[in-house]
Amino acid sequence: MNQISKKDVKFSLCINGSCLDTALTFGKAYALAVAPPLLILPHLQQYRGFELLCVAKEHTAFAQLLNIPARDFFHAVSRADIASAESLNEAKSGEILFPASHINKDNAQKKLQEMGVWDQLKPVVTAVGSINELLMAIGVLPNGNQPARAQLNEAIYKITCEADLYIRALARERILASYTEKNIVLDVYGRNVKQYQQAYPFHRYHDEVPYKDMLEKMANASFVVHNSPGFEFALHERMVYPLAKGTPILFDANVNQRQMLQGLPAVYPSNKVQTDVPLEHRKSTVNEIEKNHTWAARLAALLN
Repeated sequence: MNQISKKDVKFSLCINGSCLDTALTFGKAYALAVAPPLLILPHLQQYRGFELLCVAKEHTAFAQLLNIPARDFFHAVSRADIASAESLNEAKSGEILFPASHINKDNAQKKLQEMGVWDQLKPVVTAVGSINELLMAIGVLPNGNQPARAQLNEAIYKITCEADLYIRALARERILASYTEKNIVLDVYGRNVKQYQQAYPFHRYHDEVPYKDMLEKMANASFVVHNSPGFEFALHERMVYPLAKGTPILFDANVNQRQMLQGLPAVYPSNKVQTDVPLEHRKSTVNEIEKNHTWAARLAALLN
């Protein structure tokens, strides 16, 4: 970095705020929060003068409520990732792919019990769909016409981080249970996912594979199952990359999420898993990704 001249730097982009201290000395700096801002908040709050780029709308809203300048900056793909028209006619692998690492729900519950808050939080964490909904329920974030009534102090922050793990773990188990009920076998890839096998033996569990190999599996899969409760209103990388490759997504979106994804017809609810996907849906989705969801498009919007 010492060999870089400040006049040669238009802006700096820091993943999850890493090296912000150095980046700010070069001028304009962005922190790209690929993790929920809540989880990197203590680090971000050490700095001023940067703008936070968020991969989910609710992350942007959360940061702004804490007076952190933020804007939407969804996941995207490179132009090289866009499927050719010819490749859309190639046969798929038959896998219904569920990329998900194992999260220990019982361990998160134990820590909440040790904090003395499990009995109060249990009805909430089993009902909400994301950490933002939890923060609204406990009054840290505004909820409709109700203003925030609690501060995100250190104690609540620690509780919230454990609750986030519990919520995400529960969501993954519900996916496995739901597809078992549908009699649909998932191919689950990720860190320690074989720990799900005893409770949900219906599915096939595979060791974690290198990221490049996972991208190839997504491109070749018949469907990719999307579940990411920490990214409610987002175009997650586990969605945008398969869609760019012509692989349809299974995602039980709510009405607001469906409105956000309406330009991507190859996103289907899970009850469509046994239906044939029209080629036109896949083509239209690939065209939309190529037009509006490349990194070049994101960068152009950022610089304008």
